[in-house]
Amino acid sequence: MSVASAAFLLSTLSACGGASGEGEKSDSAEPRTQAAVARDPNYPEIDIPPVWDAKGQLVQPKDFRELVFLGAPLTPHGLNGGKASFPEFHNVYTQPAAFKAYRATGKWPEGTMMIKELQLVSDPKGEFPDGSTTAPSGRGYFPGPPNGLDVSVKDSKRFADSNGWGYFNFNHSAPPYLATAALKSVDECAGCHIANAEDMVYIKFYKPILDPLPLPRG
Repeated sequence: MSVASAAFLLSTLSACGGASGEGEKSDSAEPRTQAAVARDPNYPEIDIPPVWDAKGQLVQPKDFRELVFLGAPLTPHGLNGGKASFPEFHNVYTQPAAFKAYRATGKWPEGTMMIKELQLVSDPKGEFPDGSTTAPSGRGYFPGPPNGLDVSVKDSKRFADSNGWGYFNFNHSAPPYLATAALKSVDECAGCHIANAEDMVYIKFYKPILDPLPLPRG
């Protein structure tokens, strides 16, 4: 580890409360958000970089719901014969700098994180066999409680064996999620992305958000 990287890790873990995410309370009334973390020299284009602990595990990204929201694909059990591989809403976020870089270049920079929080389909009334329910706006699928957290990180050197991306699971259950997560095997996550995605990301699901919004005429 270089001197610069070591200094960054120490300053970042201090800002985040240590590798476990459980630090002492700050005397300041200002909330300590991930946006305040120093830039990592390993990821010069990224404003909010991934953080690694001493074991090389990924530290849970803090305040990730404040990042850029890309979309929420849904493949419910009710539309897949009760056997959907991923039946929850997949709420996907990325860092502002990664979002801007992709819009400008069509490439995800080193240090990009794709943060996916799972959210169960809400079916409080048990109205229909397909799991849908009614609301004032009509019948459909609506988000329920959070149910898991997955993160992928682009680091071509660290993850050379899996097309430059590493995949991490912080538990498939209700919060609180794990403070750190170990790298998943290629067979568990990366394999599907290698075969079906663009630069390991399912761009087609997020294209409407990634494309710049047209300016109004006038």
